[in-house]
Amino acid sequence: TGTIAVTADATYDVSFTQPAGTSIKNIIMIAAGNLVTAGASGDDIDFDLGTSAGGGQIIDEKAIADDGGSAVTIAANTPLFIVENGIPAAANKFANMSGGPATSEAMTLAASLASSSERTLHIRLKPLANDLATAATTVTFVIDFITLP
Repeated sequence: TGTIAVTADATYDVSFTQPAGTSIKNIIMIAAGNLVTAGASGDDIDFDLGTSAGGGQIIDEKAIADDGGSAVTIAANTPLFIVENGIPAAANKFANMSGGPATSEAMTLAASLASSSERTLHIRLKPLANDLATAATTVTFVIDFITLP
């Protein structure tokens, strides 16, 4: 769990340990309060997953809320599967779900979700350009692992 404030270009990090001999099956993001972008093109909230804070070695800065000129909302208590069954979210995956952001970028893998050894991974959320219209809340990430044969 981590806290995200309203400040643009600030970074908010959460780290977790991936057990040896596992692969990430699911990454689920749940915000305790609404996250709302500022409503100008480029006012995204980016998601990053890496082996170092902000490194993006696995998923490099993709918009979980992609603001193209209209404010985008991630509603409180809405579970967003950033990775589901080992597959990263497609563009606009959450658009048709209640509380999901209307627009998001495709989450693409730059490296494997699997690891033979234990490793610390870092999730980063970063509001871009202008301050968020609404935030100052906690965000929880639920990570499910599967054991590799």
